[in-house]
Amino acid sequence: MYKTERKNIEDNKVRRLVSKYLLRKGCTRIQKSVFLAETSVEIFSDIKNDLSEVQAAYDNNDSIIILPITTDYLRMMKIIGQNIDIDIITHSKNTLFF
Repeated sequence: MYKTERKNIEDNKVRRLVSKYLLRKGCTRIQKSVFLAETSVEIFSDIKNDLSEVQAAYDNNDSIIILPITTDYLRMMKIIGQNIDIDIITHSKNTLFF
């Protein structure tokens, strides 16, 4: 009988695949393991379901936290350190052309 090797989610390859998946779903990476997205309920549900499958498929001690947050709460965040352009995430920056 063959033993199937199960990778940990801590594995760099798995993390890269999850990161690429989140970027394809429209998320913006704001830190190594923190992503933000303004998205529909359907996309949010897809992400939750897909990441639940990833979590179940790998032996790991990690947690994946998905937190819905309103744009108002996002704007109330206080950022200490490198500035994060929240307007890029919320798509509220307007560009004027002359």
